[in-house]
Amino acid sequence: MIVIAKGSISRPDALAPHLDDEMRVMRDLKAEGLIKSAYRRAAGPGFYFLLEGPSIDAVREHIDANLPFVIENLATLEYDEIYEI
Repeated sequence: MIVIAKGSISRPDALAPHLDDEMRVMRDLKAEGLIKSAYRRAAGPGFYFLLEGPSIDAVREHIDANLPFVIENLATLEYDEIYEI
């Protein structure tokens, strides 16, 4: 299952103390194959993930339980299941 997630940053001023942990967890999730690619918005705070997992619920649960920005309520994600055309 391929999932795209749009991330919104709610408190950009509070990210710095969590940045190293966020990057470490993202590297781990990329190594696991859950995060296929990650992109930062060019204009303003925010990001996009291309994710892969057994279901959208499994992907959502794994990301939301592991990313420090989400755990600390500094970012929220909207998930959409997608498929190639």
